[in-house]
Amino acid sequence: MSYLDNGSTLRAMFRLTPPMRHDIDPSRSEVVAYIKDNLNCDLGRAIRSFNSMRHIKSAVLIYDRIHRQWRGCDWVPAEEVDKISLLMSVVTELKRDISSLRSELRKVKNEMVSLRRRKGGRRDEEMADSEDDLVPEPEQQQAAPPEEKAADGEDWFKAMRAALAEGDTASPSSVPPQ
Repeated sequence: MSYLDNGSTLRAMFRLTPPMRHDIDPSRSEVVAYIKDNLNCDLGRAIRSFNSMRHIKSAVLIYDRIHRQWRGCDWVPAEEVDKISLLMSVVTELKRDISSLRSELRKVKNEMVSLRRRKGGRRDEEMADSEDDLVPEPEQQQAAPPEEKAADGEDWFKAMRAALAEGDTASPSSVPPQ
């Protein structure tokens, strides 16, 4: 939002701009001359203001493709017939935009479906691989008797306690381990 010296914005000042032609040569451009006169500024600032206002995000000045002219965003013709004609052209343009967006949406949906199918196929393969990994081999299924497991567990605890008892005296970090 660009504030002017008097505190208003470019949108407030140029939203009702009547249709005018623009030329690449700024000295021949009606729009740039109109902006220059209303802002009482030099040509460079008028060009920067025009470029700012015609940007699609600000949309202060709108380009009419049919008449090849720039106009303010809130400008409406004085005569009723012209108002209806302008509104009909805007509605037609919006319908075109909607149909193009629908076709893009359809393409994206089809792409997503194909990606899901591919990923689904891979997921099935990955699930089959993971199920193969989950099935233990016959050698691993043979378990040791419960008494041996308990003995192995007790031995492990005894070995850990012995290691911890030896490690009570901390050695300096510069001394290599034994």
